[in-house]
Amino acid sequence: KAKRKQLKAEAAAAAEAASSGKKDKKEKKDKKRKTKEPASSDEEGRSSTSSESDRAPAAKKAKKDKKDKKAKAEPAEEPANDDGELTASGEEEEPADPNALANFRISEKLKDKLKSKGINALFPIQATTFALVLDGNDLVGRARTGQGKTLAFVLPILESLVNGPHKATRRTDYGRPPSVLVLLPTRELANQVHADFEFYGGTFGLSTCCAYGGSPYRPQENALRQGVDIVVGTPGRVKDLIEKQKLNLRCLKFRVLDEADEMLNMGFKDDVELILGKVEDVTKVQTLLFSATLPEWVKKLSMSFLKADRKTVDLVGNEKMKASASVKHLALPCNKAARSQIIPDIIKCYSHGGRTIIFTETKESASELSSLIPGSRALHGDIAQAQREVVIAGFRSGKFLVLVATNVAARGLDINDVQLIIQCEPPRDVEAYIHRSGRTGRAGNTGIAVMLFEPRYKFGVTRIERESGVKFEHISAPQPTDVAQSAGNEAAEAIASVSDR
Repeated sequence: KAKRKQLKAEAAAAAEAASSGKKDKKEKKDKKRKTKEPASSDEEGRSSTSSESDRAPAAKKAKKDKKDKKAKAEPAEEPANDDGELTASGEEEEPADPNALANFRISEKLKDKLKSKGINALFPIQATTFALVLDGNDLVGRARTGQGKTLAFVLPILESLVNGPHKATRRTDYGRPPSVLVLLPTRELANQVHADFEFYGGTFGLSTCCAYGGSPYRPQENALRQGVDIVVGTPGRVKDLIEKQKLNLRCLKFRVLDEADEMLNMGFKDDVELILGKVEDVTKVQTLLFSATLPEWVKKLSMSFLKADRKTVDLVGNEKMKASASVKHLALPCNKAARSQIIPDIIKCYSHGGRTIIFTETKESASELSSLIPGSRALHGDIAQAQREVVIAGFRSGKFLVLVATNVAARGLDINDVQLIIQCEPPRDVEAYIHRSGRTGRAGNTGIAVMLFEPRYKFGVTRIERESGVKFEHISAPQPTDVAQSAGNEAAEAIASVSDR
């Protein structure tokens, strides 16, 4: 019994010792945990600070790398080299147009008028001659057809009358004689130049009269009686008005001959010389002669009626190629009997929906062909002047897109969007080919000129190539597949233009 009691007492003591050991252990653990917690939070703080401080240099490094990349992509300008030439390799600025309107002595009113027509810079012939004319020089100007010869004299003459040397002597009284006389070979060209003078000259209150044959005398005589600043006309009618003493040239400051070579071809040689000879004191008149070509008569004219110190601006020179460089020249063999069948297909394949002018050698051919081509109109010398003006106005406005004409429409007419020229046979002289083909590809646009020829007269094509430098691309008559493909392309373009809107 005593032994059992002793064993129980030992077991109880062991159990108590074990429980107290566990308690001590737990207390020690708690103590340890409590001491660890602040250290851990300190470590977390330090760790957080450490990670932030680590991120800052990383961000700085990233920024620096970004700057370095940008510097590589856009290198800085380098200094000028020994020759004073900039060696910058960064973004290049677009060079300024030397022919921009701002570079010329053109008044703001006139600049606004030019810009309203979409003109922001002068063409080479205009830019080259502007200062020469404004400074009072007599001038012979030559450039390829379609390069803006008309404005080459219109602009500086207007500036000279209103803001230049003649400003002090400008008259506005009733019955004043004209200050400017412009001679042109055809009525159509006279009307066109008259329209330019009216449009731009109207800005300054300048009045213009257009005088040409085939129109009534009375309106022209009434205008001259009231007084005008500018007279634009053909040699025949101007000569008649001078001889009837309705046109007085005593106060003339400018006289202009445009397309002088064609005046010779049309038989105006004597009329032109008579009109120029009516000016008694040539030292008081500035004479300007513009043309695409300079035959011998034109050279003699310049020597006889222009001052000895006259200036010459020749943008063609001795180049063989005189036709417009923006025109593609095609030659197609075709018998006379097949013209009316082939020409509509040529129009479908090459006009691209724009206007077409067809040239014939005779008035009868023009009338006959226009009756065979749907939607076309004829223009030739046997048509009354009033009707001719209606035809040209309709073609210009787009009421119809095909004009069949004789040489009467070949010179100087500037109608927008003439895409295609068709000549029914090689003309007799190369100048006629140049001026006819020059009705397209004008003012920086491109165009196509197709010349038909009978196979047995192929030498006519060779002659034009030899004398003008034009290189023809020989083609065959359009096939049904060509016409269908062209029609499909036009339809696709029409659909695309509608969807773009």
